[in-house]
Amino acid sequence: MGQKACIALSVCLLALGLAAIGSADDPGHSEPAQVAAGCSTTSALVSWAAVSDSHLSGYDIYRKESSASEYSRANPLLVTTTQYTVAGLTPGIGYDFSVVARYNDGHSSAMSVPATCTTG
Repeated sequence: MGQKACIALSVCLLALGLAAIGSADDPGHSEPAQVAAGCSTTSALVSWAAVSDSHLSGYDIYRKESSASEYSRANPLLVTTTQYTVAGLTPGIGYDFSVVARYNDGHSSAMSVPATCTTG
């Protein structure tokens, strides 16, 4: 491997390492608690207890079908309240919802304990 390739690889590895540090969970920040979900036919109202932290920017809500293995983010923009309506759900399906707190210092919390409901 040539010198330029080694330098480029080193820069990439350094950037990846710094990105991982910036996105890592900070153990000093708490995840949202008391997450609850109530389903209707095609939507769910997800609510949670507010996180008390001066660095809190807002929350992201994640959803998945109960039988699925991976979550996807449900909200397009950061949520600044303690409830969010997830629309576009399929009737008759069980869903799991989890909430992540986002902080203005670049950290995020772990996912909350999920809440589950089934659409009508």
